[in-house]
Formats: sequence, C-alpha cells, structure tokens
Amino acid sequence: MAVLAVLSLYFLASIGFILYLFTTNKTLLGVARGLFILCVIVHLCFIVSLGMRMYHLPVVSPPQALNMMIFLASVVFTPLIWRRATTVMAAFFLPVATFSLGLVAPSLTYEPGLFIESSRYWYPLHTLSVISGEALFVVAFITSVIYLIHERIIRKGTIHTAASSLPPLAILDRILYACLCAGFVSITVGMILGGLWASSLDLSFVSIAPKVSAGAIMWFVFAFTLHQRFAIGWKGSRTAIITVIGFFVMIIGFIGINIVFPHAHGIGLIL
Repeated sequence: MAVLAVLSLYFLASIGFILYLFTTNKTLLGVARGLFILCVIVHLCFIVSLGMRMYHLPVVSPPQALNMMIFLASVVFTPLIWRRATTVMAAFFLPVATFSLGLVAPSLTYEPGLFIESSRYWYPLHTLSVISGEALFVVAFITSVIYLIHERIIRKGTIHTAASSLPPLAILDRILYACLCAGFVSITVGMILGGLWASSLDLSFVSIAPKVSAGAIMWFVFAFTLHQRFAIGWKGSRTAIITVIGFFVMIIGFIGINIVFPHAHGIGLIL
C-alpha cells in the first residue's frame, strides 16, 4: 500500500506539471508543487520504514537501488520547482520517475539477508555515494533533454506557450554543469569507499570485477564530459549530447550487469 501511495503521488504530480507546462495556470502550479513536496515526504517515509524492517539501508537489490536513485533525484529537483525559471523541469522528470518507480514497485519489499558486521559502515556509504552520483546524472540527463528541445525550438522559431515556459538555455547549461561536477565527485568518492568496503571483507577482485568495470565506465563518462568542457570549451548542446549518450550507457550498464551478474556486488556476494 505504501508503494502504491508513492506511485500515485508521483503520477498526480506528473499530470499537474504537464498541464501547467501547456496552460501556465498559477493555481495548477501551486497544486503541482504541493503534490511534488508530498511525493518526496511520503517517499522518504517509505524508504525509512523499509530500512527499519530490513535493519539496514534498503539499497541491496537493483530495484531498491533504483528506488533510492529516484528519491535522491527528486530531492535535487525540489529547489528547482520553486524557481519560476526552472519549475517546468518537473514536467520532464516526473513522468520518467513515475514509469521507473512503477517498474520496480513490485520488487521493493524483497529482503535479502542481513549485513555482516564489517559491512555495516563502508557498504552504505559507498552505495549512497554512488547512487547519489547516478541521481545527479539523471538530473543532468533531464536537463540535457530540455536544453536540446529548447534549442531546437529557438532555431525553428516556433515559439508557443509550452516553449515560453522552458528555462533559458544559460540556466540549463549552469544546472547541467553543476550536476556533472557534483556527480563526478560523488562517483569518485563512492569508488574509493567501495575499495575500502571490499578490502574490509578481503573480497577478490574477480568477484567484484563486473561492478567495478561498470563504475569505471560511469566515471569515465563524467570525466570525459568535464574534460571536454574545461580543456576544449564544449558547452551547451555538445555537453548535452554527451550527457544523453552517457545516460544510456549508464542504463545499459545498470541493467546488463545486474542481469548477467546478479550477485557480483552487494549483500548477495557475502552471504
């Protein structure tokens, strides 16, 4: 029931922001913002309750990791919806979040075994750091999509109500840059903490190689995007295109690794 409540709130908030995108009705915007905040609060309560039942952070399965990623991305979007210039970004993010949450909702209550004592510290820190980086990359992806759509509309000269509500390209570029920088730091810290976690359990590299490889690819995407921006001066659409490509690389890696190597990393590895 709790998962259904969260999913329903995300869906209603999605409808609210999509309608606002095309109508710019201020009353509708107030309702949509209220629903979004309620989404975040109820989602947090669900994660806390799930963690209390499991006696550890609920991120030990792919569905739980994706659930946490959606929540953290929602937290990042929270201040953006209160700024007039960026509030319609929720109309692009919430449908993706709702669809993704709907896919994993039936599996969120799956509870694998308990942590062993030595993994109680490094593992949650490592996982949260990596998922935070991925959540920031989700925000960067949504921002990139909006940037490319808005830029195309401007080039075609077809300005209409929905287009006039989109954030200015300069603001989108700053948000994209901030997300990439913060995400890169978070992913880097997560990889270091992951090494400390593996070392504390004397895990062989072979047993965690698939996830390490996936993390390295993700780190490279961040690093390459930032390098091109600093070293060559790539901004705007070029950064947005690289980010979109990198996002699909992340999705393919997330799905592929967890299908082919379901126990390559996490609690299932150490039970």
